[in-house]
Amino acid sequence: MATTDEVFGIRTQLVLSYVERDEVDLRFRESLASDHHIVVYGSSKQGKTSLRQKHLPDNECLIVRCGPRMSIEGLYQSILRQSGARIQTIETRTLGATAGGKVTTGFKARIPFLGGGKAEVEASGQASGQQALSTEFVAYDFGDAQSISELLTQLKFKKRIVLENYHYLPPDTQRALAFDLKTFHEIGIRFLILGIWKEANLLVTHNGDLQDRIIEIPIEPWTDEAFDGVALAGSTHLNVTIAPALLKVLKHNAYGNVGLFQEFLKHLCLEHGVTQTQANGAPMVLAEQSALDRTIAAKLVSQRSALLKGFQGIAAKSRVRRGEAEQVLLLPYYLVQVVLGMDLEKLQDGVERAQLLDMLRRAHHRQDKETIRGSDVTNLLTKLPKYQAEMSPPLFYYDANSMRLRIVDSRIFFVLSNADRELLAEEVPMPEVDAREPEGSD
Repeated sequence: MATTDEVFGIRTQLVLSYVERDEVDLRFRESLASDHHIVVYGSSKQGKTSLRQKHLPDNECLIVRCGPRMSIEGLYQSILRQSGARIQTIETRTLGATAGGKVTTGFKARIPFLGGGKAEVEASGQASGQQALSTEFVAYDFGDAQSISELLTQLKFKKRIVLENYHYLPPDTQRALAFDLKTFHEIGIRFLILGIWKEANLLVTHNGDLQDRIIEIPIEPWTDEAFDGVALAGSTHLNVTIAPALLKVLKHNAYGNVGLFQEFLKHLCLEHGVTQTQANGAPMVLAEQSALDRTIAAKLVSQRSALLKGFQGIAAKSRVRRGEAEQVLLLPYYLVQVVLGMDLEKLQDGVERAQLLDMLRRAHHRQDKETIRGSDVTNLLTKLPKYQAEMSPPLFYYDANSMRLRIVDSRIFFVLSNADRELLAEEVPMPEVDAREPEGSD
């Protein structure tokens, strides 16, 4: 017996309808046996975490869930804490009757079999009545890959380090890690990086020395055949059969996003009253058109709401410097408006930067369109991570290799193909220009 939630949908644990794809799963298993770092990348809700759960159980790895404010020191301290090292902020303080107090702050690490380190005492002045407070201190630099590697080696650390949501890390942290990965590779500490982006060789662009030290595995595309496999695997667990006509509609509306397809299948089952494995006997046939319509409508409501919130958040990033109201570009706002009016096939292929400039000029309120320059569009595209820092997942990604604006979350296509786009555009208001607020000139 299994519940529908265990079989279909998006959940923290692996769903029972998981299907293996040779071009992804086989390559991932082979990569785990290598001594290279692994990077799995692709759109949101496409199965990156499920791939890891299927072939690398939690007890065989160390998982760090990255955040937008995580520094390289914070990242490494999380790894050390989970590895068994005790990390503590310390102060060495000297107090005297006539001398000024002196404070040294830093970190110490205590490893189970190492015990403490040597004592460090700061002394200042010659006055009588001084009181020295000392602490055991192991001098490791928590922002240095060599120091971290030494600690992990002493801990006899053998697991693979998994970085979930790598794309959330600040750009400086990503660049620092890209250089440190070379050191970790040489010492035998292996990483698995999971992130939302479309561009191959992202880490190599930060550090060319990572060439031949990283195995990259794109999680996409999901084919119709793979979707059929998901539906069949789940239907077998629940002892149901999904009518081919209904399945065809769901595959079309998923636009290649397996997470959305999984949610469709779960809702379709629930709309038919299927909450768990059906009694033994002939499979129950799921063929009600009204159940399909309700499934599509329910997902459209939730996905439209999430998309609208994302669009409004990006548009609101438009700002103007003091006294420059008449010169404001408001390009984040116009980017959203352009996307809402764009042909769906063109959006799926990605939009070239030159084409985007032309479309922004045509949509813009300025009379002199030539005053919107290519450099303005470049500035807009490079700031997209900043504009979407608090969004999960982000909507847009700029592929610097092909110089194309791409959609990160392919569930957007489902909304744009089923919702009233003109109404969506009206619900994304143009930001009010307040010349008193020196917030930038986007």
